Amino acid sequence: MRAHTRLLLGLGLALGALPVRAETWRTASGQPFDGKLSGVFGSIVAVSGRGGTALIPVGKLDDAGLARVADFLDGPGKAPSPWSVSSERVAKGLRRKLQIMKDGKLAAFDPGARPEPVIYLVYFGAHWCPPCREFSPKLVAAYRRLKEIAPDSFELVFVSDDRSGDEQVAYARDVGMPWPILRYSDVGSVPAIERWAGPGIPDLVVLTRSGDAILNSYVGAEYVGPESVLDAVEPLLLAMDGDSQACRRELHRLSVLRHVRAAAGGSCNPKPYLIALDASRYQTLEIKRVSALLSIDEHGRVTDAKIEPQLPSVLEYQLEQDTRDWLFLPAVADGRPTAARVNLPIQF
Repeated sequence: MRAHTRLLLGLGLALGALPVRAETWRTASGQPFDGKLSGVFGSIVAVSGRGGTALIPVGKLDDAGLARVADFLDGPGKAPSPWSVSSERVAKGLRRKLQIMKDGKLAAFDPGARPEPVIYLVYFGAHWCPPCREFSPKLVAAYRRLKEIAPDSFELVFVSDDRSGDEQVAYARDVGMPWPILRYSDVGSVPAIERWAGPGIPDLVVLTRSGDAILNSYVGAEYVGPESVLDAVEPLLLAMDGDSQACRRELHRLSVLRHVRAAAGGSCNPKPYLIALDASRYQTLEIKRVSALLSIDEHGRVTDAKIEPQLPSVLEYQLEQDTRDWLFLPAVADGRPTAARVNLPIQF
């Protein structure tokens, strides 16, 4: 079955089989879609249903959807396994079937202790295909760039549509493929990834560890090309960077929910969540340490700020404005989030 790809909230959908126990989800604006939560990729969630696998920014979900994501993340789970021994569907299907180009020859690929990729890019192509040969240098360049962004979060696997093993080797050698390659004699034996092979090549798909397609080179029967997939992969990988400001902001509502749950009906003080300050704006400030008296609402947002000691008016106004972008995990009283005031020291 060929994957169907469309857009929802700026990210791709790919057609898949209807998962069991599908639920109705809604965005914060009320847009409904049905499916089962199949993965959380940083600030992006994947919901698989009859209409496809929707990639939704966490912050776009309504409160009920956030609660399901929190249940998914906080539920019983297993520690991540090394790729070489993972029991996930794609890893099991590929085990001992991958090769890598070394010194112009194909050798067995050994992932060693490397963790299993969070997502797989699967490239279907062939040496006899001129569009494939034209696309290959772009794919190599994108692969190297993406490896600099998120080296362990993804891997690309080449599945050959060549007419012989020698043609496969020639293609891999000519391109200088730096990624793992499905052994030619094993082509046709890995349904977890090969079921997504389309009617034409070059074809690029993105799969979860369980083999759900989330991005594809086709929109229904329409071929939109592998470049569209590459354009969407980088934002997806960046969404997995939990240290970035953009990712943390997207995750704030979810983090507040999990923070309140962790209080288990008790009480706790507010905690800084995202404090960002451009010190270059305050280079002329003679005072190097101040206190920010902040009012934090029950959502963890700063609603009021007062700076002590008093600063020159322009700089004090700038600092007060900066604090309005800060985020906290709110105070909790008897299991409920509540407003509070904090005294936060700031060192310039």
